[in-house]
Amino acid sequence: MTRAEREDREIIQSERSQLVKLSQVVRLADFMAILMVIATIFSAYAAWRTADVTRQVYSTLDRPFLGVQSVQFEAKETSRPTIAVEFRNFGQIPAVDGIVTVRVLVNGKIVAPPEGTMSSQGVGIMSPTVPHFFYGFLASAVYDDVISGKSNLQILTSILYKGTGVTGAYCYHEHFVYDFRSATFRATEGSDRCGGEVF
Repeated sequence: MTRAEREDREIIQSERSQLVKLSQVVRLADFMAILMVIATIFSAYAAWRTADVTRQVYSTLDRPFLGVQSVQFEAKETSRPTIAVEFRNFGQIPAVDGIVTVRVLVNGKIVAPPEGTMSSQGVGIMSPTVPHFFYGFLASAVYDDVISGKSNLQILTSILYKGTGVTGAYCYHEHFVYDFRSATFRATEGSDRCGGEVF
């Protein structure tokens, strides 16, 4: 083998060695590019989840929360004692298109409201922290039986409403019973599911 052939062979080996190193660098660059694509996909997913969680938190916090503040007797000494149910918006924004329903049951039977009144009523806008009252009525003799413990009194409350700018409806259902021993109304059960009243 001549000197020129040896030099040619060394040059070829050197070039092959450089080509092998270059191909390894290209493979590493391809691998890094694939890793960057995967990292970008995960980053996009994380950003989407963050936006989704933020939207859920915002929709939960920035909405009306209607509920019953209190239930008590009024006009006790008259021929028609009343049950005053005070509703409140505990949220930060007004509720709109509200429909309030209050049913009075004595010994499991619905007490019909007096003529000219209804058990359901549209309340329109319910501003935050402003009291809204709805009334149930009893005959004086029935009231006497209830406060003495001879009759069982239950109040079924329901509110359907919307938040401003919200397409879906919110619901609130709560069931109260009168405890004659403590002379108070106690909440016994409730739900915030629309279309699935617990009573």
